[in-house]
Amino acid sequence: MDTRYLQEKYRQRVLVFIVYFFITCITGFTYAQSVPAQSIPDFTFYKMDGQPFSRKNLTIKKKIVIVFFDVTCDHCQKELKAISEKIEEFRKAELYLISMDNVPGIKLFMKKYASKMNGKANVTLLTDLNQQFIIRFLPVQYPATFVYGANWRLIKYFGQNSKVADIISAVNKQVK
Repeated sequence: MDTRYLQEKYRQRVLVFIVYFFITCITGFTYAQSVPAQSIPDFTFYKMDGQPFSRKNLTIKKKIVIVFFDVTCDHCQKELKAISEKIEEFRKAELYLISMDNVPGIKLFMKKYASKMNGKANVTLLTDLNQQFIIRFLPVQYPATFVYGANWRLIKYFGQNSKVADIISAVNKQVK
């Protein structure tokens, strides 16, 4: 990848974490106290064509799997490749793949690591141009996978090195 792109990406990430640190200092809320979002918060992300995508665009009929990833993260590459290999087992869910990376980087990542998901009706690629995800969803690490019920309540959160079989199990488990 282009070194200028990586430098800019690094600057953006540092800025996001500085803002997060500033908020935690003011509010007294610490990262160690954070738990992943128990319900889907308001947000505005963007589709690959630049169209805004917000919470109101989410499905209400299926479970929702949100995967927050970074195109340079090797754990993300492995997890999304594994999900891609098992994409048919996610047919009972809508998948929203969200990254703070730029559109060309996301598209290249998908082509290289998750090509079996490209074009699937239940997979939506989104970019977090306004860098809202970390502050609103409170992921613990990359990749962060959230499984929400049709009621938008968190069923299960998965962090780094999760087994795709466990994610599939959470998606296919009946919720009372």
